[in-house]
Amino acid sequence: MGYSKEHIYMNYIRGAYKVLESDWQKHAREIGLTQAEQHVLWIASIEKEATITRISEVGLWDVSTVMQVLKRLKDKGLIEMHKKESDRRISYVTLTDQGWEKKEASKAFSYKIFDYIHDFVNESEENEQLFQCVVKFTRELNRHFYGNDFTHWVEKDSKVTK
Repeated sequence: MGYSKEHIYMNYIRGAYKVLESDWQKHAREIGLTQAEQHVLWIASIEKEATITRISEVGLWDVSTVMQVLKRLKDKGLIEMHKKESDRRISYVTLTDQGWEKKEASKAFSYKIFDYIHDFVNESEENEQLFQCVVKFTRELNRHFYGNDFTHWVEKDSKVTK
């Protein structure tokens, strides 16, 4: 791949992510969270009882980062951490009632990038097919770098067309 193609790919991917990240950070702040805290709430809600390792795997963070985020969420009263009698080495994370409320509140926001995608795919059948190719490509890209477990988790509770 030539330098100019790398430049194009890198900047288009970064530009698209910046649109998402900007909205994500803004919406998280509006409900008193960081982007990472909001993401952990979503992971814990999907997993029901998430281990610290599991949160780090699907959140794409180091365990030390997860521990810092969990401490803040616990201090805010949004999560509880407990151990099971069968294995006291593993800590499990669950949402408190307040955590569930905060997670639900985070669903109320719209994201410019998803509004654009919705409008784009509804313009024509060709655009819908193009976007399905983009979804397939990004699924395979993530599978390559993060494995089947990650892509299965992403699609676990979603209605993404495979």
